[in-house]
Amino acid sequence: MGIWSALSKLFGSKNEKRNSITVQDVEIPYPFQLDDNGKMFWFTKDCKVNVYGTRRFPSQGVERKFVMRVTFKEKFMTDGASAPDIFGCVVPHYKEGNDLYNAAPFIHDGLYVHGGEVFGLDKKLSREECDDILREIWKKAGMGRKIRGCADFGIELFAGSSKHWGKSSDDLDCGYLFVAKWEYR
Repeated sequence: MGIWSALSKLFGSKNEKRNSITVQDVEIPYPFQLDDNGKMFWFTKDCKVNVYGTRRFPSQGVERKFVMRVTFKEKFMTDGASAPDIFGCVVPHYKEGNDLYNAAPFIHDGLYVHGGEVFGLDKKLSREECDDILREIWKKAGMGRKIRGCADFGIELFAGSSKHWGKSSDDLDCGYLFVAKWEYR
């Protein structure tokens, strides 16, 4: 991933042959309980999120419904939406009282830390599928298409490197505090 794939994505060149994910619903049984230091957020209590959706396999002509059950264990840390501060008014790191918005980058960070590995899947989710989940949850949270597109461009440009895929950010070793379980329905 790099600037060329980011530019092609921004200007509409889509790879229709890749697997993709659509999110139909997100269930957050109880509010996130977090603390922060202004830059990082950490869970003060285990929190759960259920993501319901469809995974498409164009090469096989198949669509499968799924539920992904996510647990953020106490002390899991994230920086929320990793947008540069200058864009914070458009894509804030965190939105107070909006767990649906916040679930998107929190889940995305957890999936990236694990390099797309999810319990219950024999093959990892691709970066693009993890990015689909982020965009789709933000869509459910009411984020507009243009803002999601700009955020997506930023992800491709800054988070699409091997520096972020399969590694905890800022050398935080908290990946074991994020658990995602996948179940086809």
